[in-house]
Amino acid sequence: MWESRESPAALSRAEALGLHRNAAGNRAGEPGWRHACHVLLYAPLPAGSPPPGYAVLMQLRFDGRFGFPGGLVEPGEESLEAGLHRELLEELGPAAAELRLGPGHHCGARAWPAAGGGSGSDVGLVTHFYIRRLPLEQLVAIERGGPRSPEHGLEVQGLVRVPLGRGLPAFLRNCFAGDAREQLVGAFPILGIQPPHNEELVGDPQSQEAPYYKTDGRGRGGGGRAMT
Repeated sequence: MWESRESPAALSRAEALGLHRNAAGNRAGEPGWRHACHVLLYAPLPAGSPPPGYAVLMQLRFDGRFGFPGGLVEPGEESLEAGLHRELLEELGPAAAELRLGPGHHCGARAWPAAGGGSGSDVGLVTHFYIRRLPLEQLVAIERGGPRSPEHGLEVQGLVRVPLGRGLPAFLRNCFAGDAREQLVGAFPILGIQPPHNEELVGDPQSQEAPYYKTDGRGRGGGGRAMT
């Protein structure tokens, strides 16, 4: 199993996949890596909407925690983006078929070492994060199609829009899956959103940590708003 007590350094897509290639050549009994990909989907709201003027989607999971759509992928058998798209079809339903994700939407990764001491605990987890801007009508179609997804009511209990205004500090005090809270807060500068002051994030150690993101030159996670 993996734990998020101390956040590891950010990796680019190429660096993270290099971990996978190294693990493939390890001797039996040496640690390896699993890879998980998740995506932040967002859309600009109509003119005149309350600031910051974006809708950002997250999902309520089966374990009561908030997270982003996505899941485990198999880099040895598929590209990261193909695996993520497969997971999105399962969790978001038919409207996700229109999503287009490429390496340029990859914003960074973190390698969480294995905790050790138990069955399967010799395998670490690499979490990849993507950001994708959509037209508002496409995001609404995903919201409406969520109940028709294969995982609705099972892995996924429902989609929610993150309250980016005055309700954001309270929202950030919820329980989040893995490093999803850090991924969300790290996306604010990319979206041009002023994050809450640290004193508003009571009990949130992740608010003090370094930025999540790192690209390999193809990603657009360095500060622009496009991510189209």
